[in-house]
Amino acid sequence: MRASFRVRRWLPRFGKGILAVVVLLIVLFPVAWLLLAAFKTTADVQRIPIAWLPPHPTLRPIIDVWLNPAGYSTDWIRFFLNTLIVAVATTAAVVVLGTIVGYGLARFKLRGSGFILFSLLVAQLFTGPALMIPTYVVITAIGLYNTLTGLVLAYIIFQTPFACWLSYSYFQNLPVELEEAASVDGCTPWRAFLLVTLPLTRIGAVTIGLMTFLLTWSEYPFAVALLENKHVLTVSVGLAQFITAFNIYWNQMAAASLFTAIPVLLLLVFAQRYFVKGLTAGALK
Repeated sequence: MRASFRVRRWLPRFGKGILAVVVLLIVLFPVAWLLLAAFKTTADVQRIPIAWLPPHPTLRPIIDVWLNPAGYSTDWIRFFLNTLIVAVATTAAVVVLGTIVGYGLARFKLRGSGFILFSLLVAQLFTGPALMIPTYVVITAIGLYNTLTGLVLAYIIFQTPFACWLSYSYFQNLPVELEEAASVDGCTPWRAFLLVTLPLTRIGAVTIGLMTFLLTWSEYPFAVALLENKHVLTVSVGLAQFITAFNIYWNQMAAASLFTAIPVLLLLVFAQRYFVKGLTAGALK
C-alpha cells in the first residue's frame, strides 16, 4: 500500500522532469547546431547527409570573421562597434526617459495624465515593422538616413512607451511616505527622488535597460531599412552579408553569431546577479 502511494506521488514529478528535459533539448538544439557549425569547413557544413559532429574541426570560420585572406581586419569589428554604440545609446536614453516620465505620471497630478497613459498603451499596439514606411520617411526628411543617430532615434521612439508604463507601475507601488519622510529631513524633491525613490526602483530600471538592450542588439528590420553604407551597419545586417549570390557561408555565419551572442550572455549574467542583490537591498532604516 505504501509502495503504491509512493509510486503515485513520484510519478507526476518524474513526468514533469521528462517533459522539462524534452523542452530543454528542443530549445538547446539550434544552439548546439550553431556551435558545431562554427567549427566545420564549408564542405562539411553543406554535406548531405548532415554530419552533426565536425568531421574535420577547424578554426578557419572564426578567423575569417575577423580577418580576410590577406590578413587584414574585416568590417565585422566596425559592425560590432556600431551595434554597441547603438545599443548603449538607446538603452541609456530609454531608461532615462522612461524613468522620468513614469515618475512624473505616478507622483504628480497632471491634467491629461490619463490620456497620456492611454496614448502610451495604444502606441505599444503598433509593432515597429508596421510603421516602418512612415518612420523611414520621417528619418529621411530630417536628414538622419544612413546614420546611427537616426537608427537610435527610431529605437527610442518605439521602446520608450513600454519603459514609461513599466516605470510608472514601479513608482505607483512605492509608498509616497518615503519621499515625505525625506523632505522632513531636509531633502528637496529632486534629492529625495535621486537618493530615496530611484535606488528603490533600480530593479525596474535594470529590467527596462536589459529588455531595451536585448531588443536593440539583435534588431534587423529597422537596421536594414535605415542603414545602407557598410561603415554604419550593425551586426544583424552584417550577418546577412554571409549570404551571397553563389553561396551561403553557414559556418562563418555561425561563428559570427556566437560572437554576437557573447555580450548578451554577459549582460544576462550581470543582470541576474543584480536582481538578487536588488531583492535583498534595504529600504527603510
